[in-house]
Amino acid sequence: MDASHEFLQFAIILYASFYLVILAIIAVQFVFRYFTLCKPRWAKKFGGSGVILWISYTLLSGAIYGGSLYYFCHPDKFSDGYMREIIYDSYNLTITDIPRFLMIPYGADGSVRWNNLNFLLVGVMILSLQYIIIVYCGVRMHSILQKELQQQSVVNRRLQKQFFRALIVQTVVPTLLFVLPIAPFLIGPLIVPFIGIEMDFQTGWMYVILCLYPPIDTIAFMLIVQEYKKVAFNMFRPVLPKKIKVASEISTSTAGNFNFTK
Repeated sequence: MDASHEFLQFAIILYASFYLVILAIIAVQFVFRYFTLCKPRWAKKFGGSGVILWISYTLLSGAIYGGSLYYFCHPDKFSDGYMREIIYDSYNLTITDIPRFLMIPYGADGSVRWNNLNFLLVGVMILSLQYIIIVYCGVRMHSILQKELQQQSVVNRRLQKQFFRALIVQTVVPTLLFVLPIAPFLIGPLIVPFIGIEMDFQTGWMYVILCLYPPIDTIAFMLIVQEYKKVAFNMFRPVLPKKIKVASEISTSTAGNFNFTK
């Protein structure tokens, strides 16, 4: 195996790891916002030396996922033989010439290939952990927003609700772009022997969807949080058409009057 092949395998592992790192960062954001609402002293620990702790958590989550992919899904003779014809027919490539990690959960005799299945189990557990954190903190924050924020100022209450909505969107977007599209490819090999239907999908479109995440996430956050929306509008004001400028100014003015009179 030459250096370029090894580098591409490492790139696959790194790419897969960042898949979990992104979700872990979102989970950390939910924890931070939850502590900001109910335990402000704990929220302050996210700064300073606390940065090392939450960054370590996100990197560890990615490392567990990427490491399990490398350890449990390393190609062998059976997996290469199983995928050889599919790779050649779909991409006109010889399977041994490309960097790869393969998950074939069942052997030719129907026996379970535990190494590959272990990767799926580890992946589901580390992925589920992020969503458990997100759902728990989300439910708790919603309860706090409904009760305790009534005692705070209108401006602060509105800002907290906007941040909460932004966090929800930041969870929904990667779920729609990352988790749901890849689910059939992870679950499919497990159920194929039971349903008797072969599954063969082209996956190039998935990389296009993944590339949409950064701009969609950023734009959604700026549109939901009013303060960020104002900053973004002021940055692009010189190049915006006149009609858009007027509409944005009216919208901002209306929101300001609403907050003042409420």
